[in-house]
Amino acid sequence: MGRSKQSKIFLKANWLRLASANYIIDPSILHEHLPKGTELESHNGKYFISLVAFRYCETRLLNLRIPFHQIFEEVNLRFYVKREISRGKWRSEVAFTKLYFPKRALTFVARTMYKENYETAKMKHFWQNNGTELLTSYGLKKNQWHNIKIISSIDTQTIDLNSNEHFFSKHFWGTSQVNSNSATVYKIEHPEWRTHRVLDYDISFDFEKVFGEEFKQLSFLQPDSVHLFDGSEIVVNRKSIV
Repeated sequence: MGRSKQSKIFLKANWLRLASANYIIDPSILHEHLPKGTELESHNGKYFISLVAFRYCETRLLNLRIPFHQIFEEVNLRFYVKREISRGKWRSEVAFTKLYFPKRALTFVARTMYKENYETAKMKHFWQNNGTELLTSYGLKKNQWHNIKIISSIDTQTIDLNSNEHFFSKHFWGTSQVNSNSATVYKIEHPEWRTHRVLDYDISFDFEKVFGEEFKQLSFLQPDSVHLFDGSEIVVNRKSIV
């Protein structure tokens, strides 16, 4: 990889077994969270917010492996936006209401460098392959344990371009609000993911305690869809201010 390419990279890692529970939401709830220059992006006439949990492995920050900070979990609540980058040309991006890391140093770097609303919480995961099914479970402790568990097929399948899975996995740009006049944007590079067929799931999350009062109704709703993506190596490029 050339030096100019390397200089653009902020983080490299493997994102593995991404659990995604996707809820239909009233778009008015998200307006105050919109980063500057973006609009909400709909899918089949609906607006979505997603609870996403996954595991980082082989993490390198500025191409350095930081001891005790290479394998860990993340849980976030994200929604989907678009940005007009030239007249009539729109780019899909993903924005976040709140994100969690299990290590304070990671939280500090993410808040400082990317202005993302990260907090630190105790987290755990459990993966099991019984030969016929996969169990993928993530937990976050805030006053109590909040969990998302998925039972899925072992085999993976490609993602149809017109599917829900494609909409939730196609966002290759992240964005976050800096203040009322600016936002950060950053490119996330990864190959097309594959998906495990979800057989069953259980979500026990108090969304109000974990993500804020405006999201408390999600605790009483069934998700519109639940997916498990296999993941891959990813690259997060350095941010720019818009």
